[in-house]
Amino acid sequence: MTHYAWTIRVHGWHDIQKVTTLTELHDILQTLELPGTAPPDWVLMGAWSEEVAGRGRYTHNKGCKDEWSLTRTKVDDASDLKV
Repeated sequence: MTHYAWTIRVHGWHDIQKVTTLTELHDILQTLELPGTAPPDWVLMGAWSEEVAGRGRYTHNKGCKDEWSLTRTKVDDASDLKV
């Protein structure tokens, strides 16, 4: 299972930084009341559309008062780990 280190930045909030799976990130996006938020599936697809070498970024309303962003970096794939 792939994990991602990610950060959500919102003006006036402390940055939210975690390492989770996409499912957990999706759940967190549903819980947060981000300004003008799109459905989490759209946000995650948007972050992935800018993917370069395991990294992605999504920015909502860049330059506006309700701007917020999500950045993520692939950390690992648990199927690659040896136990």
